[in-house]
Amino acid sequence: MTNGIDKKALFKLKAEPYLKPISDLGVGFYNLDENTAILRFQLSNTKGPLLIHKNNLTAYAYFESSNGSVSDVIELEVEDSNKGLVTITLDKDFLQASTSTKVRGQVYIGVNNVDNKPEYNEVAVFREFNFEVKDALINKISSFTKMEYIRMFDQLKTRIKQRVLDIEKAIANGEDYVAEMKSVLQKGIETLNQIVSDGKQDIQSYIEQAKEAIDTTQTDSINTIEKLSQDTKDSVKEKADKAVESIETTSNTATEHVDDKLSAFNQAVEDNDLITNEALSEHLDGLDWQKYKLTNDDGTIKIVNLESDIEKLNAMVETGFFYTTNTPGLPSDVSSAGFLKVYTRKGNSPIKHVYHPYSQNKIVVRHYYNKWSEWEKVSQTYSDTGWVPYNTINGVEKDAMFKSDDDNGFDCAYRIIKRGDITTRKLRVNARNLTQGVTFAELPSGFAKHFQKFVVATPRNRNSGIIDVNTNGELKFNFYYNTTDWTDTDYIYGEFTWHD
Repeated sequence: MTNGIDKKALFKLKAEPYLKPISDLGVGFYNLDENTAILRFQLSNTKGPLLIHKNNLTAYAYFESSNGSVSDVIELEVEDSNKGLVTITLDKDFLQASTSTKVRGQVYIGVNNVDNKPEYNEVAVFREFNFEVKDALINKISSFTKMEYIRMFDQLKTRIKQRVLDIEKAIANGEDYVAEMKSVLQKGIETLNQIVSDGKQDIQSYIEQAKEAIDTTQTDSINTIEKLSQDTKDSVKEKADKAVESIETTSNTATEHVDDKLSAFNQAVEDNDLITNEALSEHLDGLDWQKYKLTNDDGTIKIVNLESDIEKLNAMVETGFFYTTNTPGLPSDVSSAGFLKVYTRKGNSPIKHVYHPYSQNKIVVRHYYNKWSEWEKVSQTYSDTGWVPYNTINGVEKDAMFKSDDDNGFDCAYRIIKRGDITTRKLRVNARNLTQGVTFAELPSGFAKHFQKFVVATPRNRNSGIIDVNTNGELKFNFYYNTTDWTDTDYIYGEFTWHD
């Protein structure tokens, strides 16, 4: 319950042999309460509060709704072992299952028998207690209102879808450039492969032609050798030399042909890369996006040791997020290690330093206008319980007076507001059917840090009504004049405020 919105009800249970249930204290919860419906029990006997600790005793609770819903047997949490205080947070599913019913509950405690000897077994069952579970008003919202909410969220859904489509379209434009570059590269590879293939075919064709020429020449030479003399053989050799020369010429021509095509392709690739890079660069430069580096490349912030030097702090004029140590000039209660945000405007003129100490929930700022200001706190711890209703006891009637539309009287409730080191406590009283010295309510123990006493409003023919606020949470009523004339319809009404 770190947010302070829990709703706690206190039952005082005594270990005594009386079966009569505890009177209905008016405790109630709602079926939408979640982790806030808390029951607190103060266990005691004739000697005073029971000393409860998990090492010697274990406390359990069991709940049963009038509609048949039941809870598990749940172990209670020890809140204050010296005062016998134990608590339990009611399960949300059980509250929903018990909607619009009364719930009976009972608490059990047992001694932890470490020796496992039957003669040492001790179990105490406390008297039953009751509370109600009501249906939250929000569950009664009309279907028309629900349709209005559905329509509102449907319109919001449509807008979100359109934004998603716009973003996808923008991303697609970038993908088109990438796809175009990939297409150019693929075409270049295909062209190169075609050139190599054509070159191989040309070389093979020239080789085949040369082989045919050699075979033809060889056949003619053999025939001539058989018929002609040695002079004819010389002629054959000359023809063979010419054939070899023809092959070499043909091969060189094919090689030069391939080299020319490769050179042309490389030049085309270079020209296309230049054009593509220039187009992509112009496109990126034309986009509206922040080109300033606020953090490290991996997203972490820069760490700066200011060495308690105010000039080093004053030199922090570059916009960004930093983690600084030995930060100078801070108030005495602010840690010198923490997160620093620097905000600047055009011209690199510093505007403001915002500092969050690492281990404290505080914020301090300083700004520059002709010169740097001192650090100034802009935050403090704040909490407010809001008005928390409480129940009356011992037959006293609550919230009975000034309830017409014109009066709009308030109900019995208390409130705690904390601002930094100052705690403000407020108490509202609206009750009747009181008697001299009666304890008419029990607030949480420690609600009042010191004993408080207030004069409370009474009917015109009554006076000197006094409210005592004890540190144990008890509210008592006393009056000092006309005690014999006080009736059960006479009332007390008032609101009181004090500070710790």
